[in-house]
Amino acid sequence: MFILCMDIGKTKTLAVALNDRGDVLGKFISGPSGMWLKEETVIKNVREAISGCLSISKLSLKDIGLISISWADLDTPEDWKNAWGVVEKIGIERDKVLIEHDAVAAYYAVTLGEPGVAVIAGTGSIGFGINRRGERMRSSGWGWLIGDEGSAYWIAVRALNAVSRAYDGRGEKTILSKMILEYFNIESELEILNKVYKELGCDPTEISRIAKIVDEAASRGDKVARRILRDAGRELALTALCVIRGLDMENEKIIVGGLGSVFKSKIVKDSFLTFIRKWAPNAIVKEPLVGEESILGPIVIAFKKLKLNISEENLRVILDKIIANSRKA
Repeated sequence: MFILCMDIGKTKTLAVALNDRGDVLGKFISGPSGMWLKEETVIKNVREAISGCLSISKLSLKDIGLISISWADLDTPEDWKNAWGVVEKIGIERDKVLIEHDAVAAYYAVTLGEPGVAVIAGTGSIGFGINRRGERMRSSGWGWLIGDEGSAYWIAVRALNAVSRAYDGRGEKTILSKMILEYFNIESELEILNKVYKELGCDPTEISRIAKIVDEAASRGDKVARRILRDAGRELALTALCVIRGLDMENEKIIVGGLGSVFKSKIVKDSFLTFIRKWAPNAIVKEPLVGEESILGPIVIAFKKLKLNISEENLRVILDKIIANSRKA
């Protein structure tokens, strides 16, 4: 059987085709398709990812027996209705599609379905877990205006705030000021207002890119940047802890891990792992997954649906094939 797995997020849409032996046939990346975006954008990018992946794999949609999707922003019944509407408008048979919230998919990528918690930290952030009784809980994921603590957007906004405070004299000096001016190609901090509010239109995806600058400033020893990243790791660990406590797993040997681009920062990762080990000493703490490893969630879900054996070793082989496929492309 041929399987199409998709990781649909706020930053990109990744599609990977493989067979039930785990052989990777092709992959394709298109633009963002999170459900908070306009429907025409979502349809365009999802359709492009699917058609691109199938073309590379030399398959047609009729050849695919199962489509497993990890989808960001499925928070309300209306979001789910809209997601299924996108599937129908693209012309995909509904009975061959599995859709899960990206937080649920992250949980499967980290735990392979065992009791535990996974925290996503990309443009946004959210935690999700399942205990031994099958009870589920999420934490965070309130979006960029209300929450998403520890996310790339959260980090970027705190960096911009630090620059504004340094400029006014309300906060300590930081090399973030010079680096962000260079990033925007402007000469004065006050010009940031025009860049963020007018040119970028407060677009969270675009603003989130500043998180990389924070990590670079931290690597140069900037105290303000380092503090922001340490706080981000702590917030992400707190997201996991809330789920652990909410599901009564504090004293159990559960699996805890993270997934997402923010964990590429060593400071964030180390802070996250330190607080998890402190607050949940019985947990089996796994190194965060980054980059295209997010596709492992829908792959695990697909294999479990088909009652196929899956292990960390299997997933590592599949991931290596996906990375090798990228190099060929």
